[in-house]
Amino acid sequence: MQKIIWSEKLATHIPLIDEQHRRIVELINELQGNLERGELTLANQTLALLVEHKVAHCAYEERLLKESGYPFLKPHKHAHDEYIEECRAYLRRAQQGEYVAQKALALVKPWMVSHIQGEDLDYAHFVKQHHDKGAEPTVPWHLRTLNRFFPNREK
Repeated sequence: MQKIIWSEKLATHIPLIDEQHRRIVELINELQGNLERGELTLANQTLALLVEHKVAHCAYEERLLKESGYPFLKPHKHAHDEYIEECRAYLRRAQQGEYVAQKALALVKPWMVSHIQGEDLDYAHFVKQHHDKGAEPTVPWHLRTLNRFFPNREK
C-alpha cells in the first residue's frame, strides 16, 4: 500500500494547520510502516499518538474556525467528532489486546486525505481572507481570553 506523500494538494497554506497536518500524515505513514514490518506493539503506540495529535489538531482547528466566524463550523466539528470517536474506539480495542491497527489504518488514511482535500481546503480560503484583512475575530476579546485560561468552560 502506498504511503501518503505530502504535496500542494494537501496544503491549506495556513502554516500551523499545515504543520499539524504534516505531523498527522507522518504518524499515519509510521503506523502503516509498523504494520508492514509486523511491529504490532509499535503500531498500537503509534495509533495512540495519532489519536492524541488528531484530537489536539481538531480542537485547534475548530477554535480557529470559530474565531474566524466560519459559517460551516458546526458540520465541520460534527465530522471531527465522529472521526475522533471511531479512532478512540479502535484505540480502546487495541489497548484491550485486539488486533485492530490494520482496520484503524484503513479508516484514518483515506479519511484524512479526503478531509483535508475537501472540508479543510473549503475553509482555508475563508480563514486566510478573514485574517489577511486583519479582521477581528467574531468572539469578543474577553471571551477569547477566558477561553485561553479555561478551555473547557461552557461557551
